[in-house]
Amino acid sequence: MNIEHLLLCIFPLVLLGIMAVKVKFAGKGLFHEDFLSLEQSKILQGITAVSIIFHHLSQYITNYGNEWKGPITIYSSMGIFFTTIFFFCSGYGLVISHKRKPDYLKTFFKKRMPSVFIPFMLSNIIYFIFVGIYFGRIGSVLEGVANFFGVVLINTNTWFLVEIMILYLAFYFIFRFIKEPKRAMTVMGIFIAILITISLLLGHDKSEYGGHWFMGEWWYNTTIFFLAGMLTAQYYEPILAFLKKRYKWLMPVSAVMFLAAFAFEELIIRNFGYYQEWEGHPGYGAKAITLLSQVVVCFVWLIMVLLILLKVKFNNKILILLSKISLELYIIHEIFKVHFTFSKYAKNDINIFVLVLLSSILAAVVLKLIHKYLIELLDQRLKPVSPEEMTLERKLKEKARKKRNIKLGIYGSIIIIAISVLGIRELYTKHVLPIKYYKEEIAMLADAKIGDEILFGTFDTDSTNYMDERITWYVIDKKDDMVLLISTHVLAPRYYHNGQKGTTWADSNLRKILNEDFLEYAFSKYEQELIVTSEVETQDNVQFGTAGGEITNDKIFILSAEEAELYLSDEGGIKATNAAQMAGVNVDAGNGINNSEKDFNTWWWLRTMGETEKKAAVADTQGKVDYTGRYVTTGSGGVRPAMWVRCE
Repeated sequence: MNIEHLLLCIFPLVLLGIMAVKVKFAGKGLFHEDFLSLEQSKILQGITAVSIIFHHLSQYITNYGNEWKGPITIYSSMGIFFTTIFFFCSGYGLVISHKRKPDYLKTFFKKRMPSVFIPFMLSNIIYFIFVGIYFGRIGSVLEGVANFFGVVLINTNTWFLVEIMILYLAFYFIFRFIKEPKRAMTVMGIFIAILITISLLLGHDKSEYGGHWFMGEWWYNTTIFFLAGMLTAQYYEPILAFLKKRYKWLMPVSAVMFLAAFAFEELIIRNFGYYQEWEGHPGYGAKAITLLSQVVVCFVWLIMVLLILLKVKFNNKILILLSKISLELYIIHEIFKVHFTFSKYAKNDINIFVLVLLSSILAAVVLKLIHKYLIELLDQRLKPVSPEEMTLERKLKEKARKKRNIKLGIYGSIIIIAISVLGIRELYTKHVLPIKYYKEEIAMLADAKIGDEILFGTFDTDSTNYMDERITWYVIDKKDDMVLLISTHVLAPRYYHNGQKGTTWADSNLRKILNEDFLEYAFSKYEQELIVTSEVETQDNVQFGTAGGEITNDKIFILSAEEAELYLSDEGGIKATNAAQMAGVNVDAGNGINNSEKDFNTWWWLRTMGETEKKAAVADTQGKVDYTGRYVTTGSGGVRPAMWVRCE
């Protein structure tokens, strides 16, 4: 674990520190009877919204938990706990409002539905502009219309809003026509069970960008806790009495059970999971087992959270702010995650966290002001005002409108300036620099000879610089009008394959990453036209006989063991780039291991399989081919891309 991995722990620790400010503890034998009040529920959702950002960022930087980046890696598995809170609070709030407000259902479509539908549409519009148009995600006109109205989600995080609106509609019609609470709850439970079953049966969305409704485990693995929230509200008094009476043993038992259930759920995920599906095998059994394990751990988690809230009351200005923008924070952060994780501005994981968090909070505040303004505008249109109230109400509304417009102007100006600066910089890096680089690269390629070093493409090689650097390549072969290039340094750490079963180059994740993500990120459209699609044959391992797999057609590949011995037998050990070292590439001590004479070389993957199909051959820290290899799931393995490029 390097220092950056430890520093990533600052973010959850800061959140815990904020939660601790002005916290109120109930005395011995005492409890906060209003532990699920509107204020506390909203604060809980604010904390949860920030935690979801941690979850999504952790998934990105750790490749969904496959690369250990210190304790923050655990967040990649914790998303279910946070959506559990959101579903629970939503269901609880509905029933509490229904019980306390006799005419609640009469104003349901006027007040409750717009509070979700308006943010949903705002999200669609914003993502349509920035992700759809700016990042080129919109294909046909039909796709654009579907994305704009959310029929196909361009912001896949809004799945929660879609499902909540459906659950709200179900609640309205069920409780509108079934007056007896127990029967209504039963019917609601049946509806939720059907919803979960349908979503499980639909499987995963295999389209390019996803976004189709109810396709993916996140649509259903915590939905049941919406019903749990409803039942808690309906039977609040006996549940509260039960928790208070047995608090002394419930708290420690629930904590221990949570840790055990979490460990068991992670074991189930690794051995079953939701992705055991392929043609002719939908994997329903594995999904059902995994779902059950997640429901159990989330139930224990929920009990533990409720017990904590009985003793602890959160209340400070920062948490109140987060409570007011929790929904907006949830729906807007993805756009900044996409921008900063796939752009030139964030050079390391810590920068990504800081930039995404600050940008998301600022944007969420502005979005909340717009949301509030639209709600008030809708309320004015639907609410009749008597002549007696007109004059005073107009004065108050006008005063509030002026304050709101000032805030909108300030925050809006900041965002417009920030977007303009980023846009200009993006325009320069995506359109001006690529043409300049392309002309220089054409000249270098035209004169390239074996042994030369040339520049081609850009990548993050220096973590201290806020722009991607040009990649340096060795020319190791030349045929006709083509040259074979390999990077002079290890560019990044990456596993060869992240599956539990064996693999070959043809089926490996590394091949997919190099020919999709790396190809698109590192090379402009002009450079991509020069990269040749090559027929890549991987021989069987000459020492162990492990099969090399099918012949592939790749633009980007890594050398085989035979090619490494042919082209690089005298190269010796090589080093990783500064950025690759910061990202956690496995830097060995070479001959100086366990003493002070370290050479800081790194080993790197070869596409030949190792002694078994669960290992891949590597070039060791001295540049020698190791046919035994390393386990393909090793996330710190070095990657040296290679490719054939046209000289003319």
